[in-house]
Amino acid sequence: MEIIMCYKSKMLVIGGDLRQIYCGRRLCDKYDVFVMGFDDELLPVADLRKADFSMKSFFDFIILPVPALQSGEIINTPFSKEKITLSDLKLLVKPNGMIFGGRLDDKVLSLLKGNPISDYMEREELNILNAVPTAEGAVQIAMEELPATLNSQKVLVTGFGRIGKALVNILKGLGCDITVGVHSSESAAWAKLSGVKTRFCNDLGGDYGLIFNTVPSLIFDRSALELLNKDVLIIDLASKPGGVDFDCASSLGLRFVWALGLPGKIAPITSGEIIADSICGIINERSEPDA
Repeated sequence: MEIIMCYKSKMLVIGGDLRQIYCGRRLCDKYDVFVMGFDDELLPVADLRKADFSMKSFFDFIILPVPALQSGEIINTPFSKEKITLSDLKLLVKPNGMIFGGRLDDKVLSLLKGNPISDYMEREELNILNAVPTAEGAVQIAMEELPATLNSQKVLVTGFGRIGKALVNILKGLGCDITVGVHSSESAAWAKLSGVKTRFCNDLGGDYGLIFNTVPSLIFDRSALELLNKDVLIIDLASKPGGVDFDCASSLGLRFVWALGLPGKIAPITSGEIIADSICGIINERSEPDA
């Protein structure tokens, strides 16, 4: 009887934090997964095979971390003493092999040109699912930083996108007095349907004990900050450049936390599995025949 061998694509997960490990473990069901950039004395990874530089042109897919680079061309490998560059990576991937990464800038894209590249952080399903660990992490920070319960707390959430919606759902369950700061009448309508108060982002003064900002543009400048309760805690969840003038907030004696990258810090298992599922989705879409 003829034995038919089923080829499993070779995938390399390189560098990054715990998210990458859980991403690799999730992908093991479908792919032949290897890791690189993890020293056993810093982060033992016994259940995933280690790759080395003898495996030239071996991998069908390579997954970069977020952020991709530590400095220059050096890949972000916080759990390894070894310095691995993008040029090293190009030797490991097959000539037509696909490279995945998150928030890839023009420099990285230029250095990796020649291979198909996909930024998994641009996937809508990933950002929707990541909103939940981001919101949960933000609430955890608030509970640790505030000297009072969240129940009955006057809370302002600026922005009513993915993270804003997830935050409101959690805060409602905790019994908060919620106001949502919006930029449009459409967002105001959606917020009202969620059963919370609204006000426009050009008028944010108020006696709030807690503020969550999700808008990645300067909303809380000096004029807005001067209108706030001096005991308020501001948690900025927006990506760079953020939505708060931190220098001004500091000069006014306001408490603030700029909480970036919460999914990877708060819920690396969930975050890693979300990345893995998004990568599988990208591969499946690329393999589907044209209609």
